[in-house]
Amino acid sequence: FAEDHEKLVQGEPCNQRSHPYQAALYNSGQLICGGVLIHPEWVLTVAHCKKEKLHVCLGKHYRRGAEGTQSISVAKTVVHPGFNPATHDQDIMLLRLAQPANISERIHALALEENCQASATSCHILGWGKTEEGQFPNSLQCAHVQIVPQEACERAYPHQITRNMVCAGDPTHGEDACEGDSGGPLVCEGLLRGLVSWGEVPCGSKEKPGVYTDVCRYVNWIRKIIHDHL
Repeated sequence: FAEDHEKLVQGEPCNQRSHPYQAALYNSGQLICGGVLIHPEWVLTVAHCKKEKLHVCLGKHYRRGAEGTQSISVAKTVVHPGFNPATHDQDIMLLRLAQPANISERIHALALEENCQASATSCHILGWGKTEEGQFPNSLQCAHVQIVPQEACERAYPHQITRNMVCAGDPTHGEDACEGDSGGPLVCEGLLRGLVSWGEVPCGSKEKPGVYTDVCRYVNWIRKIIHDHL
C-alpha cells in the first residue's frame, strides 16, 4: 500500500494510540494546521494558523476518516499579543473549544514543559503535513528529531532566531516538519516542548533545522488565559 510509505519528510506513520493530544485544525472543511490539546477546553497552536472559522478534530489518526473523532468548533481565539507575522516571533495562540472534549484513552491533554533548560534532546514531531514526495498523507506521521543547540540554530538562520524559538532536526536524515504541520507538537520525554512554527522550504534540509515556538516560555501566559476564561 502506498500509505505504508507516506512520510512527514522522512517520518513514518505514528502508532495509532500514541498521540491522544494531537488536534487537527480545519477551516471551511480544509485541514490547515495541527494543534495540541492541553486542557479539556483548550487547544494550543501557532498564531499564524488563525482563521475566522476554525474547528478542531480530536482523536484523529487518518486524515480522511472520522473513526472515534470529536469535532468541536472554536468559540474563542487568543493570539499572543507579541506575535509578529513578519519575524515569526511569539507564534503562539490558544483556542477555546465551544464545549469540553470528552477525555478518554484516545483523547487527552499533554502536559507542558515548564523548564526552558530541560536537557531532553531526543524528541518527536507529528503531523499530516506534506511528505518528501510533496503529498499530504492520510495517516498521521511521526518523526524523531533532536533539539539543536541555540548557537547552531542561529548560525543556520542568521538574525532570525529569537529567545522564544527552539530548533530541532535530524542532521543525518533531514527529518523535519513541513507545510501543513504548523502548530503541531514537538514532544520531548512526554512533555510539550515546542509548536511547529517555520523553517526552510524545501523542508528536511540537513543544514536547516525546523524552528518551533518554545512553549516553556509561555506557561504563565497560557495559565493566565485559561484561568481568566474559567
